[in-house]
Amino acid sequence: MIQVLPIDKILFLDIEAAPQYRELSEVPEPFLSYWLDRYDAKRPEDKKDYSSEEYFLKEAGIHALYSRVVCIGMGYFSKVSGGATYEWKQVVIKDLDERQLLADFLEKWVKFAEYATKGSKPVYASISYGVCGHNILDFDIPFLGRRLLLQGFSAELPKFWFEAQNAQSWQLRDPAVIDTMLLWNFTSRQGRYISLEILAAALGLNFTKSLDYIAIREAFRQWEDTKDPSAFANVEEYCLRDVQITAAVFLILQGKNNLIPLLNL
Repeated sequence: MIQVLPIDKILFLDIEAAPQYRELSEVPEPFLSYWLDRYDAKRPEDKKDYSSEEYFLKEAGIHALYSRVVCIGMGYFSKVSGGATYEWKQVVIKDLDERQLLADFLEKWVKFAEYATKGSKPVYASISYGVCGHNILDFDIPFLGRRLLLQGFSAELPKFWFEAQNAQSWQLRDPAVIDTMLLWNFTSRQGRYISLEILAAALGLNFTKSLDYIAIREAFRQWEDTKDPSAFANVEEYCLRDVQITAAVFLILQGKNNLIPLLNL
């Protein structure tokens, strides 16, 4: 399936998230009790020494009930006039208002779908285009889907998001979901997780994660407090870099190394 999707029919995606709450005491009931019972009380051994506050601020960012999307990076290869060559296009979406951010995301999602399907027939098993990310099946797609629902978009979601609630990952169509982590694992179900940073290094790409969850959270808080978007610029760059590296990893795994220079890594 993946090999027959033209490269300009694939949208590369990465999201960044941060806790909605600055302190554990801000979490309302029943979500506070749920967090304390479901997560805080069942910490892994290597996190037993954290205070409840420290543990919440460290771990909440990956849980859609307690965090929010702060930016979304998107990129794709566009055919240059004539169709013989490509150019890389990318954008990062951000907004202090998460609902507006997600509305902008859905608008761009629909526009890419229109671009990818215009004047073309499905290329394989009714699949016209794909969305690609690293660990996208376990994080980006479910996190986005949950935040879209929690922000009231249930009546406005493209068909894909409803299907993602009910279908197996390999059954999804338009877009099909391509996870570079699973491409690396081939058919293995053991030792499935590998970070984008380590996989990129193994494939010879010069890439080191420049920010961690603390830096992302603090940059977003500074933007909230000052209303100065420049405070968030390093997170935007970080997010777009992840999109570029994900695209480069995909190209290498699929034997399309000749397109990597277009990414300007």
